[in-house]
Amino acid sequence: MRQKGWLSILSTLVAASVAAQDKPDFSGRWVLDPSTGVGPDVARSLTVRQPVVRTHVYGALMPPFFKELSVERQFVTEVRTETYQIGVEGGTVGGVAPTNRGPAPDVNVSQTRFLVRWEDNRLVIDTGSYSGPSREAAPYSEHSEIWQLDAAGMLSLSIRDRGSGIASTTKTLTYRKN
Repeated sequence: MRQKGWLSILSTLVAASVAAQDKPDFSGRWVLDPSTGVGPDVARSLTVRQPVVRTHVYGALMPPFFKELSVERQFVTEVRTETYQIGVEGGTVGGVAPTNRGPAPDVNVSQTRFLVRWEDNRLVIDTGSYSGPSREAAPYSEHSEIWQLDAAGMLSLSIRDRGSGIASTTKTLTYRKN
């Protein structure tokens, strides 16, 4: 009888894990495929954590989902860690103190934005920073990453960078699981 209880709990946990798997799990250590072009701005390896959430803030069970993606990127001379909240859009806007001298002059206001979302089985991470009232009005930079697993289980990252004063670049990097 006791084994049946444990079996029931185990099958529930397995079913919850399978439900979260309708989206790819990028967790693990990934090493850059040697055939991929290498430069100083390319991470040689990635350590990715993508925890599954199964309960809400009050502890009740809910359909499992990937809440965040935490990426440790190992470059030749440094390590950078970033955490992205999946399904979240946001940013910041710098403010200007109000004055009593009438309408505020047209000033450059710094802004950042981010959006992390699923597009089918691809995870899309968009970030940008702007220093004017609109993207075209002042210096800006934008960075986009598309994460996906190919049929062979390799991690493919398509990275696009663009901004004012720089040429738009797109590169595709391939990582194998280590």
